[in-house]
Amino acid sequence: MTNTKPLLAFYGATGGSTLAALVPALKAGYDCTALVRTPSKLTALLLEKAVPQSAIDTHLTISKGDVLNTQDCRGTLTLHGRTADIVISGIGVPPTGPEITVCTTTANNILSALPTLPPTASGKKALFVALSTTGVSDGPRDVPLLFAPLYHWFLANPHQDKRKMEKAIGEQTDNFVIVRPSLLTNGKAQGGRKIKVGTEGEPVVGYVISREDVGLWMFENLVQGDGARYVGQKVIITH
Repeated sequence: MTNTKPLLAFYGATGGSTLAALVPALKAGYDCTALVRTPSKLTALLLEKAVPQSAIDTHLTISKGDVLNTQDCRGTLTLHGRTADIVISGIGVPPTGPEITVCTTTANNILSALPTLPPTASGKKALFVALSTTGVSDGPRDVPLLFAPLYHWFLANPHQDKRKMEKAIGEQTDNFVIVRPSLLTNGKAQGGRKIKVGTEGEPVVGYVISREDVGLWMFENLVQGDGARYVGQKVIITH
């Protein structure tokens, strides 16, 4: 029987926030694809999160590859002739090192492929959901003053990549949601009622949010919920 739920494509699925969105999607019976370097790693992480093996076998298609490879990214956007309705890119990078472009390159690889694919089941453009960060806004301040030096110096390289990624997304599609969480932690999810939500124009300012809560928020609001209200926006979430 054909699954009538939206098809979801995940990039960066072995990372905290993206994994935290994939877990409830599989448990809820959504068909998902994921591009990872080591498929066995993703399977092990899902089992650790109590995703049944049957759900993994039935609803998840894992592709081995690299987000920096255009064809690898393209291949993950379709499944049995279906094009992904929702694409979630949560690629993360370490804060140190030379100039970083992995987030921007991944977004460009995905967005350049989408127009060449068959229409989605709904006939609408695929919704592109990208995980960014606070501290890259062109609007009012969205980080606590105490964190300003950390964001300005230690996170300068990855934040430059996030800025370029956001620009690339805005230039190539109008059907996007950019999620800007505050500083990420590995704490347990506190639940939706604990999460404050703002936009670039009307930000909320907070110190941290757990990766688990970011992933759950994306799933509950952009996959299960009325994601249309956030389309075209840069959404800030924090505790």
